[in-house]
Amino acid sequence: MEKTIAEQLAHDAVQLSFRDVPEAVVHQVKLSMLDTLGVAFGGYRSEPSRIVQSLVKEMNGLPESTVFGSGIKTSCLNAALANGIMTRYLDYTDRSFLTKEGLNHTGHHGESIPAILAVGEREHSNGREIIVAVVLAYEFLNRVFDSVPEYDALLDKRGWVHETMRTPCIMALVAGRLLGLDEDQMAHGLALAGCFNFELGILNWCEEEVSMARNLRFPYGAYHGIFGALLAQKGFKGPLNVFEGHHGLAEVITGGQMDLEKLSRPRDDWTILNTWIKRFAAGGNMQGLLEATLNIVKEHNLRAEDVAEVKIKTTALTYRILCNPETRRYPENTYTADHSAYYCTAVAILDRAVGPDQFTDERVRDPRVRELANKISIEPDPKLDQISSFGGSGPAIVHIITKKGQTYDCEVLRPKGHPMNPATELDVEEKFRSMAGKFMGERQLKQIIDTVYNLEKLDDIGELVRLLVVQGEDAGQRCAR
Repeated sequence: MEKTIAEQLAHDAVQLSFRDVPEAVVHQVKLSMLDTLGVAFGGYRSEPSRIVQSLVKEMNGLPESTVFGSGIKTSCLNAALANGIMTRYLDYTDRSFLTKEGLNHTGHHGESIPAILAVGEREHSNGREIIVAVVLAYEFLNRVFDSVPEYDALLDKRGWVHETMRTPCIMALVAGRLLGLDEDQMAHGLALAGCFNFELGILNWCEEEVSMARNLRFPYGAYHGIFGALLAQKGFKGPLNVFEGHHGLAEVITGGQMDLEKLSRPRDDWTILNTWIKRFAAGGNMQGLLEATLNIVKEHNLRAEDVAEVKIKTTALTYRILCNPETRRYPENTYTADHSAYYCTAVAILDRAVGPDQFTDERVRDPRVRELANKISIEPDPKLDQISSFGGSGPAIVHIITKKGQTYDCEVLRPKGHPMNPATELDVEEKFRSMAGKFMGERQLKQIIDTVYNLEKLDDIGELVRLLVVQGEDAGQRCAR
């Protein structure tokens, strides 16, 4: 009998071996791991992180996995949720693409890493198994995207966010791999997860003020994926034709526009190598305009009071989701601020940085930021759309006019971190230190970095997770702050 899509994906997940993974791919896993762990510490003490950690303490759960920072021991489900929430708080995780040119942005696949570590710690997985799990997550998430024409645009039109289908299904496979499920169990885990997780487009950032619920998008899907795998491990069954069946995912989520043959067929490349590690804690589509702005400000030593006007050209998609003056010029909270090109450009000029410190409640309400935002105008440029399909690679042109009448220009087509202008190991380490260094000393930082770089030599991933606990404070006090 011909395999269903779920069965074929499960087969591919079981077949991949660490021996099959090229050295360059292993190295990219390590960079993405270190980058993601740093971003998690960037959101460790955020409001959504504190709320979820507090709830996790009340819920207890088997002490099988660890919450980053606080060291709370809980179930792998709870740990995946808590660690995923803090990772998603800043829009600072990596971006994935199908091609090295940066065409077709496919999501923030580093968000899979907290869930992978939670399940891996529960199972005492070794480093090689963790590497394979990360590779599977990136590759399968990209394969689902590739199977649907204009994935984001289609789901946005139909009222879903892109995690709706991909996250629970793929994380069920990844969790199943770490749990040691066979192909049949893994396929049923995917089927179960795929039936019960649908995230509404109101969580998206285009027309609405973004809420704290944004931080649940990937973690909640991952939670469902792990739960599906755990149910399947116990013998629970799901509809194996969950993709192609009547009222299945292909019909309900994509309106029948999913290429099921492409979904079931392994890709002939390693798309994780097309990962973009962000330089700025803001929406990926505006990385180019922020880099261009900072290039001008630093090169010419401009201060906010020197600026008379800022003119920005960007892609049509970037304008639609990040630059609408009616909905984005004056963000009301952190979750909208990092998706406001006006706000991010203003703080870039004021602070010469766009990182975690620029997204506090006080900064969002700062009248100096709003005053400068009033001087910024943005328009789409069709020429930039030709460079960036769906705006994914973030090109931009920035003009800053001073009060003395001087005009400074900068064009950035491939921002730093883009797969065609990749981040270096030093870049990633500095980014990690900038966030984790607020909670630990150099010795612990170096231990984490060295452990990640030697990931394939770990006998138990718990050795890494234990290093992610902040020392010298009571866990209960930390999560209550």
